[in-house]
Amino acid sequence: MTGAPVAARRDPVAAWKRRLVPVNVAGLRTYVLDEGLGAPVLLLHGIPTQAFLWRDVARGLAGRWRVVAPDLLGFGLADTPETADVTPRGQAVFLGRVLDQLGVDPCLIVGHDYGALVAAELLAREPQRVRGLVLLNTSFWREDWAGTGINPLMALRLPLVGEAALKLARPFMLKMAMRAFVSEQGRLNAATMAVYWYPFDHGFARTLLQLYRSQRLVETDFQRWRQALMEYRRPALVIWGGRDPVFRTWTGRRIANLLPNARFACLGDANHYVPEDRPQALARLISTYGRSLEG
Repeated sequence: MTGAPVAARRDPVAAWKRRLVPVNVAGLRTYVLDEGLGAPVLLLHGIPTQAFLWRDVARGLAGRWRVVAPDLLGFGLADTPETADVTPRGQAVFLGRVLDQLGVDPCLIVGHDYGALVAAELLAREPQRVRGLVLLNTSFWREDWAGTGINPLMALRLPLVGEAALKLARPFMLKMAMRAFVSEQGRLNAATMAVYWYPFDHGFARTLLQLYRSQRLVETDFQRWRQALMEYRRPALVIWGGRDPVFRTWTGRRIANLLPNARFACLGDANHYVPEDRPQALARLISTYGRSLEG
């Protein structure tokens, strides 16, 4: 046995990276979890996570579907360029090129948190790419992203304070922050947190400062996304973690009401990070919904 596989098992980041495929687009690299065979399901993560969020959901889907879960540009293991557009608009353009390179089109798109905004941007820009739509714990109203006391990322908006907070941040602080959004606390073990922390040591601070300062979301974005949802006539699915302290259940129902043909499913014991709390249940819901589109 060679030393490399042993080292990968000891290093959670290396072990995770072994499941990923590098994809280069216009000089920028991201990493994509691409597993399984069948019709494609695109899984989009939010802030401050990465494709790793979907690791167990992917295992539940890969027996029936081709699962494609990319790191958004500036997140996870992806490049963190200083000048790239990491807003949902920029992410949608980048993802479109990634999907073209992977030969993925059209697909069932699943978006969580900020990833749901990227999904809506893809829907608005290129509706032909969207075979189905699943949205989780997010909001399409700007005021819900304006900040609450429970979200420590809002400090990043303050000059000097944001830089100091990121410089002083340590892995245990990220775990403390995530605990408020995960019901299954045992999931946040040392190996899991090592992967979630990795981007913070490799340029992710730049992405966060861009998102909370120079590339903040504006009302016209949300209006465009809501319009795209209202015009989406195919069946859609809204899944909600009922214990989310920021995006409350009524927000999920409000999103479902925007969509002309949506079903709402609440996982009452799950928190904001539904893929961490209920990966198997989530995979079953997505798979059942996907099969319903084939009739």
